[in-house]
Amino acid sequence: MFRKLIKFIRLPWPEKCLYTEAFYLTGVVRLAILLLPFRWLAPHLGQHMVESPQEEDAAAIEAARRVGLAVETVSRHSPWESKCLVQAIAGKILLRRRGIGSTLYLGVDRDDAKILIAHAWLRCGGLVLTGGQGREHFTVVGKFGDDGRRGRAGS
Repeated sequence: MFRKLIKFIRLPWPEKCLYTEAFYLTGVVRLAILLLPFRWLAPHLGQHMVESPQEEDAAAIEAARRVGLAVETVSRHSPWESKCLVQAIAGKILLRRRGIGSTLYLGVDRDDAKILIAHAWLRCGGLVLTGGQGREHFTVVGKFGDDGRRGRAGS
């Protein structure tokens, strides 16, 4: 724990801000998921069944990569549960605040016991930022895309 704190302290100021923002946002998103029906959250995720562009400029991809890394890192260390949906929504909000388009995907599959399981992941350009591992096994049942500017649809 102490080594992780030292590592955080040594980060450049913009990275500290990003990690702190991601940490608090995962908590807020987790609370919202627990307290609010998804139909209330969905309109804030982007346009339903619309995808963001598959191509994005190099600067936006690098910023998105840093956001994805921050969200996944803080999710491993948060005192609350921050699984795929929390990570995808938090990442989407962070990207939108930076004017970067993304698509949040919701997928379903069945496990070995034939029980329905769900998964969420976030994509920016050609890069999957959160929830990428195992996503190919899930059937997409919903997607929310925007160009990063207050939820407008991508091209």
